[in-house]
Amino acid sequence: MRVVSRSGFYALLLALSLATALGAETAPLEAEQFDDVLRGIAAERSEADQLRRAKALAVERRFSSMQVKTLAARLRDDSARLEFALAAYPQTVDPENFYEVYDAFTSFSKVMRLHDAVRPGTIAGPRPGPGPVVTLPETVGEAEMKPILQALRKESFDANRAQLARQILTSSRRLFLASQIKQMVECFDFEPSKLEVAKFAYDYTFDREKYFLVNDAFSFSNTKDALSRYVESKSSAPPPR
Repeated sequence: MRVVSRSGFYALLLALSLATALGAETAPLEAEQFDDVLRGIAAERSEADQLRRAKALAVERRFSSMQVKTLAARLRDDSARLEFALAAYPQTVDPENFYEVYDAFTSFSKVMRLHDAVRPGTIAGPRPGPGPVVTLPETVGEAEMKPILQALRKESFDANRAQLARQILTSSRRLFLASQIKQMVECFDFEPSKLEVAKFAYDYTFDREKYFLVNDAFSFSNTKDALSRYVESKSSAPPPR
């Protein structure tokens, strides 16, 4: 039987303590602990309190990317999800998988804001890790646009067209090109309806840098100016903190 000296025993004990600490540092919450976190957040009375608690836990605890995604999906909207995801990223145990969190969002613009923010060197934290690889979504094909335009033109009133256009945009799994948004806007009869739909469609556009093409769908310069101001305000708005 090997006898360990007192100094050797303390060295072994220190090594085991360090190993345990390192394991806790890099391990995400257990399933039962994470369920407790979800229940605690759901118990908060207001949506603002839910976000506040989620952000506090993101600093105190270490989540996996999938746990961040699950928790983000419970929050009220994409602005709250973005705010929480930005707080959680520095403490995430597997930042290389943070692209999983993108699926919690409904707006592609918020996904791109998150992606830009978590690139290497952008967010300071104890474990920034490599930036996630984002896969750009597919865009709507020209063959798919034909029945969309036909459906819009079949509607008798702009109000019905606008409702249908919003349904098409929000339910599509693909993003639209600026030129396709222009075609959709041209299906409307009156400038106010055209402007309303053009503004709504901006977040569902893939090549937003070409959104100036939509201006050609309008007849009056003041409507074009109104859309240009709207796009400028959307482009220059900083992500929520």
